[in-house]
Amino acid sequence: MSTASRMAPLDRKQYDLFGAAPAQDARPRPCASDTGRRFIVGNAHEIVIGATRLEDWLKQSDQHTPFVVAHLLEQQDWLAFEGRYAGTGRAPYSPRQMMGLILYGVMQGLHSLRELERLARLDLGCMWVTGGITPDHANIGRFIVLHEDSLTQEFFESLTRTILKASGSSSARLAGDGTVIEAACSRYNLLKQEAVRARAQAATAALERAPDDRAAKQAQQRSSQCQTIFDARLAARQHSGKGTESLRISGTEPEAMVQRLKRGQGYGASYKPSVLANENRIITALALDASSETRVIASMLDQSARTTGAQAEEVLLDAGYFDDEVIEATLARDVSLLCPDGQWPAVPVDDGLFHKSAFDYDEQTDSYRCPAGQILLLEAKSRKTLNTREHRVYGASTCGDCHLRAKCTKAAQGGASSAIPRMSNVRRFV
Repeated sequence: MSTASRMAPLDRKQYDLFGAAPAQDARPRPCASDTGRRFIVGNAHEIVIGATRLEDWLKQSDQHTPFVVAHLLEQQDWLAFEGRYAGTGRAPYSPRQMMGLILYGVMQGLHSLRELERLARLDLGCMWVTGGITPDHANIGRFIVLHEDSLTQEFFESLTRTILKASGSSSARLAGDGTVIEAACSRYNLLKQEAVRARAQAATAALERAPDDRAAKQAQQRSSQCQTIFDARLAARQHSGKGTESLRISGTEPEAMVQRLKRGQGYGASYKPSVLANENRIITALALDASSETRVIASMLDQSARTTGAQAEEVLLDAGYFDDEVIEATLARDVSLLCPDGQWPAVPVDDGLFHKSAFDYDEQTDSYRCPAGQILLLEAKSRKTLNTREHRVYGASTCGDCHLRAKCTKAAQGGASSAIPRMSNVRRFV
């Protein structure tokens, strides 16, 4: 009896389905050179599309941005990022590739954590930058929180220096501007004074009942911070003579200021980010303040000097930055300031009346000095209504016979003169 195989031989040659693809070894998880921490590191050179390497596919598609971003990130020092992770436990994703995901996403106009999560899984250019890692939105959020300060300080300055060096761009002349961005908190859950204090009292009482409860401690800290910020804003409004009835604050994001949003979206908790950029539109400095664009000019000039290695020679700003603090910051750093003054100090508006900046306010006596040189005292107040704001009327006994009265008020009678909002003393620097 024969022992030969009864199976018929194959009549055609078999080809390996992945024969044209590169051999794939196990994904490496190298140690950081000095931190000793292990990270999950992707390898973009191992990614293939069918039988084509991802690198070749991107080049054939004329996609150059992923290569530029990856090259810039490879030149950065990541030891500070790696040092923030513990040496034990589950290996986190590589900080360099996580930062690549965020940076590439921002360049595509994506800011949502879930959108970034989707981008890492579907965008081929992003896969090259990140090495193919697929973190979920929770991992991305924790990464941002952990490295929040470095992202806007050391890393931003280091990356900008690399870009300036590669582009050969000059930063002797800078232009600055700001905008308003809505905070992440809900605009429908804002707290007034009574709610802020009740919330703080309830959190304190809950902590007293359970002093070892970690959640109660965090709630008490958040409510206390919210009350501290609210009290500071309340005192500032009272000091400037503004009404306090409309003052509100977000319980989840108390740092945000409730103010008018852009594009007719009403009021909401928001911030005012500002930037300085050179003639090639490369941002050399950035800052974020809750309510002011002028307050951060000094810090942005200093950051730009650190980033570029030299102080700017000239700064261009719009009329909204014509402020004493901005002028003093540029003078102290010997920076030439080009900033239009707009209607300053007393150019009549379309209705022929003086601009309010023509009236100098004295905070100690609560009085104004008008363009005619007369002292205007507070004569009447009108409370805020649903349709009008709080109104104060200042006047003098000589207003009726003043030759500038036609430019000062529309009042028909001779007693009260100009009705102008209370404001700080304004001076012009020539």
